[in-house]
Amino acid sequence: MIKSNKLLKVKTYFLIISLTVFILSLTQTALTYNDFDGQKTHSSFALLLMGGLAILGGGTLEWLTWLANPIYFSALILFYKSDKKSIKLSILATIIALSFISWKEILAAESGRTAAIERLNAGYWLWTFSQIILSIVTGK
Repeated sequence: MIKSNKLLKVKTYFLIISLTVFILSLTQTALTYNDFDGQKTHSSFALLLMGGLAILGGGTLEWLTWLANPIYFSALILFYKSDKKSIKLSILATIIALSFISWKEILAAESGRTAAIERLNAGYWLWTFSQIILSIVTGK
């Protein structure tokens, strides 16, 4: 019983850390890109809110990357419930998030115009780190 309570406390601690890092990421700029009319940025919060709609504007790959969010939250819930599926989901979310590093361009307009990604900013790295934290903890 004591070991079970201690395990629950450790799980709760790491869930709070992961969620805190995720929430902190929402206060930051996610990426900077060069569009036809100059340099622009996207906030992490805006990407979280609008990313699910990207598929409607032709952003299939952007939408697939955004799916890391619901997968991450599903993994959090399953981890708290001690479900072994949480590790697979957390690793999947992390792989999806990390795959964005290889992108050179993003969809800049619904017309299909793309823009070169100049850099990934703190919001992206914190978002990814929150998922890495969960993946490490679920693997233990």
